[in-house]
Amino acid sequence: MPAAGDTGAADQREQPRSHAQDLSEIILDSRRHGHACMIRDISELGARLETSCGELPKRFILANYTRRTKTLCRLVWRDGQHLGVHFLTTPRAFRIDEGL
Repeated sequence: MPAAGDTGAADQREQPRSHAQDLSEIILDSRRHGHACMIRDISELGARLETSCGELPKRFILANYTRRTKTLCRLVWRDGQHLGVHFLTTPRAFRIDEGL
């Protein structure tokens, strides 16, 4: 019998996620507006983010300042301050002093 809160369904992710605490930013509006977030777990294909920002578009750039990478993401799900994203591009390295 599944534990309380467990749906009993198997995890459908293609890649296992690793725990993370990466300081990041959701970049919107052609890089003029951003919202702070934390990456709570991450894999090669996606991540779970935590943010207090309101409504988000279906696609945005995720700048990971801890790993110094950026990638285009698609919003897959949202539950309050937590959201899941799928990486549409491979994370690409950037320097902190360069434009996103």
